[in-house]
Order: sequence, then structure tokens, then C-alpha cells
Amino acid sequence: MSTTNKLLLAVVVVLLMTGPAYPQNRDMLQLQKDVLDLKNAVSQMQSSFDQNNQALKSLVEKVFDQVNGLAGNIQKINQTVDAVNAHTDRSSAELKNTISALATKVSDLAETVAAVRSQLSGLSSQITTMNTKTEALPNADETWRAARLDVTVGNWDLALQELAEFQAKYPNDPRSAEAQILKGDALEAQKKHDQAIIEYDLFLQKFPENDKTSLALFKKGLAQVEANDRNALATLQQVVAKYPKSQEAPLAQAKIKELSAAGARGRRGPGAH
Repeated sequence: MSTTNKLLLAVVVVLLMTGPAYPQNRDMLQLQKDVLDLKNAVSQMQSSFDQNNQALKSLVEKVFDQVNGLAGNIQKINQTVDAVNAHTDRSSAELKNTISALATKVSDLAETVAAVRSQLSGLSSQITTMNTKTEALPNADETWRAARLDVTVGNWDLALQELAEFQAKYPNDPRSAEAQILKGDALEAQKKHDQAIIEYDLFLQKFPENDKTSLALFKKGLAQVEANDRNALATLQQVVAKYPKSQEAPLAQAKIKELSAAGARGRRGPGAH
């Protein structure tokens, strides 16, 4: 039995024990009123207590839920931290592997560079040796053979260069005179008649007593014929007059007759017999 019920029972017992006298009715009514007020107050207290208890219970439930939620969040945070640590560990491992591979490549590159430097050093030494070594220059015979070979095969420009080089390096060599004639021949072969005439004239000026003078004079005459030089006939006649016993004299004589015959036909005209 609750405390409130016990209190009401005691009040009822007291009322029963009192008499029905009128003067006591007013007191009884007052007592009843007080009991009712007390009952209402107790009821209100009970209701207030129940409400407070329910509010407290609800608050406790909310706090419990919040604590549970916080615990769950803490667990999630721990899981996230673990995941971050695991990812960090993987990233760290990958970074270490990358750095290790890069270091290996750098080491290989350093070895390659060292090998290249060694090769360059050796090459530099060889170049230095080649530059400091005195190489034998082609002598007169070698230069002459090269020039004659180019004349023979028709390498005219190269032959002219080699012949001029031979004359510049070996001006006192007996073959320098022949080199002068060969220069004229190379130019005549290229149909550079005027230049060829100049080279033959240079021979006649430099080597007037040479045994090839008659040859140079005859070739000059032929070049003049090709150049339509009016002095060609006089040059050929000079060969016959100055060097009658030379091999070029009969050749010059034959060319003179040829030119004379051509001139005579020209004078008679196309209809003459």
C-alpha cells in the first residue's frame, strides 16, 4: 500500500471514531476538505514526480544515445585513422620503391656518363696524338703521279689543281715545264681555248730552250685555230720554220695546207670549181 493510501485510511479511522455531534460536523467537513487538499497535493506531487522522472529518464536515454553515437563515431574515427595509416604505409612503401628505382637509374646513368667520359678522354688523347704527330706530306713523285692520273682519266679540274700545286711546291723540278703544257691540255679539253692559249704562251716564256718548246708552240697554234684566232696560221708556220726537224713540224705543215685549202675554197665561193 502506498504512503498516500495509508494517510487517507488513517483520516477515515479518525472520522469514524468521532461522534455525530453537530459542532463536530464543521470540523469534519474541514478535515475532509483538508484531506482532499492533501490528496490533491499528493497527487500533484506524484504527477510532478512522475513527469520529472519521465523527463529524467528521457534525458538519460538521450545522453545514452549520444554516448552510443559518440562511441560509434570514435570507432569510425579509429577505422579511418587505421585506413589512413594503412594507406600511408602503402604510399610510403611505394615511395620508397620509387626512390630505390630512381636511385638505381641514377647509378646506371652515372656509370654510363663515366664510360662516355672515359671514351671521350681516349678520343681526345687520340686526336691530340694525331695533331701532334708529324705526318709525311706527299712528295714530288706522288703529287706528279696523282696529277698525271687525273689528266689521263679526264678529271680536268682536279688535274689543274694538282698541276698548279706541283709547280708551286717544286718550281725547279724538270717536270714543272711539262706540267705547264698539261695545264693547257686540260683547258683545251674543256674547250676553254683562250685560257689554253695563255698557258701555252706561259710555257714559251718560261721555258724557251726546253725540248718541248716545239710541242707547246704547235698546241698553241691548234688552240688558236679552234678559237678562230687569225694568228693561228702564223703560229703553225713558226713551228715549221723554227723546228723543221721536230715531230711537230710535219703535223704543223699538214694543218697549214688544210687551212690554206679551206681559205681558197672560201675565196672562190660556193659556186666555184
